[in-house]
Amino acid sequence: MAHDIVVIGGGHNGLIVAAYFAKAGLDVCVVERSDKVGGSAASRELTLPGFIHDPGATVHMTMQANPMIHRDELGLVSRYGLKYIVPDPQLAIVFPDDSALVFYRDVDKTCESIAQFSRRDAEMYPQFVKGAGQLLKAGGVATFSPAAPFGRLVSMMDQSEMGREYLRVILSSTTDLAAEWFESEQMRIALNRWASEVMFAPQEIGTGYYMFGLPHFHSWGVAWPEGGSGALTDKLAACIKDNGGTIRVSSPVKAVKVEDGEAKGVVLEDGEEILARKAVVSNANVKQLFLDFVAPEHLPEGFQDKVRRIKHSPFSAMNQSLALKESPKYKAGGDVDKAAMVEITPGTMDEFLALFDQYRYGIPNTAMPLLVVATQCDPSRAPAGNHTGYLYHYEPYNLKPGGAARWDEIKQEVADSILETVQRHTTNMGPDNILGRYIMSPLDLERYNTAMIQGDVMQIGVYLSQFLTNRPLPGWGQYRTPVKKLYMCGASTHPGGGVSGGGRAVVQVMMEDMDIDFKKAIGR
Repeated sequence: MAHDIVVIGGGHNGLIVAAYFAKAGLDVCVVERSDKVGGSAASRELTLPGFIHDPGATVHMTMQANPMIHRDELGLVSRYGLKYIVPDPQLAIVFPDDSALVFYRDVDKTCESIAQFSRRDAEMYPQFVKGAGQLLKAGGVATFSPAAPFGRLVSMMDQSEMGREYLRVILSSTTDLAAEWFESEQMRIALNRWASEVMFAPQEIGTGYYMFGLPHFHSWGVAWPEGGSGALTDKLAACIKDNGGTIRVSSPVKAVKVEDGEAKGVVLEDGEEILARKAVVSNANVKQLFLDFVAPEHLPEGFQDKVRRIKHSPFSAMNQSLALKESPKYKAGGDVDKAAMVEITPGTMDEFLALFDQYRYGIPNTAMPLLVVATQCDPSRAPAGNHTGYLYHYEPYNLKPGGAARWDEIKQEVADSILETVQRHTTNMGPDNILGRYIMSPLDLERYNTAMIQGDVMQIGVYLSQFLTNRPLPGWGQYRTPVKKLYMCGASTHPGGGVSGGGRAVVQVMMEDMDIDFKKAIGR
């Protein structure tokens, strides 16, 4: 069987690529290993019937800024009923004494919360929000369209004072930059905790860029789809099918079929060949693609060695899905109980940063959980009156001693300790309130989604050598590969992990190569 475009992997970026091409009138086929599409943006009933959980990503951080959504280029909103919910307050950070720093959509209201810890920090925060917007604009790095090659980006940034400041930021650590802006431990911890969401220790050089994403709370807002993370991917799948596309689940790929230096299709594990007349697009991990799916004779000499050297994130995560009778009640009280996301952290930067040092040496800890209760603003995810909990905590993949395999032995113990941390700061998170619980260790994450090699939820780390259009490799950051008509999308490419919809940029590169007018294809 032959199609115009064959997409390996039904995660959200692979589905986005397929949906745009299907809308443009091409015959597309998505092949997905799992029993349903969505990848790390799927939703499942993991605990009890009627409780909708997100085993992977739950917050769609920058999707609101993607033209695919705010211009509704695929009709996901108008035709398929996709609805994004933006909660308020967005985030609360709870400290050991049960004081709390709360971030709202409103900047002034956020400043009132900051002022309880430092009036100077409250005065600085509006300047930080404004400066972050100017800085990111000066960088000129496209997220939803193809970004320039890394060398050209650096050259462009070097042409202005703000651009040079952008360069300084991406060559700095969040820990250092947060100390430049704010004096209180609470604000410094908030920024460092936020930046670490890219699965990187905030004291590492190269993380400074990420702390400037926190003001996103006040612009587009942190959001998620009504009905679960999988609502996005389910509607993308419907769009593909309605435009004549094909989706094959439970269809793991064994190899990319290459002839005369061109991708001709894929071979499934059962031996079936699915041919591609125009292109093959991989939404798999870059290491899966070039070390497992493409034979070495089809790649430049030494290319596989470069792929092997790609580094994974320094830590992974443990995710617990909870079915709850009622939403958590925090000892901090007030708007903390209403916040969609609550982070619990140590009270000093020294204690906070020490946790990341433990991950480096394979030592788990349980002192800074994140608890998301999406049903605070989306009751459709649970039976009437009940709630869901997404209890998330960074953890090392390779334990010392024992390696990753030891997670099967200790995951219950570690998960219980994480829950105990939450219980110390709440009044109602005991056994009577927990109707069901499903635990995924870093090893379980890798089992759930094979693209998360070493439990890496970002697929590969955000080291400077794998950042912007150096991702996944210098010289190969614009979605093309050494094999003609074979393209990459997904978390291994710019803009990286998370649910942002970067697949839209891949479509533009591919359509340019195919002499297809992207604007006409989407009806603009």
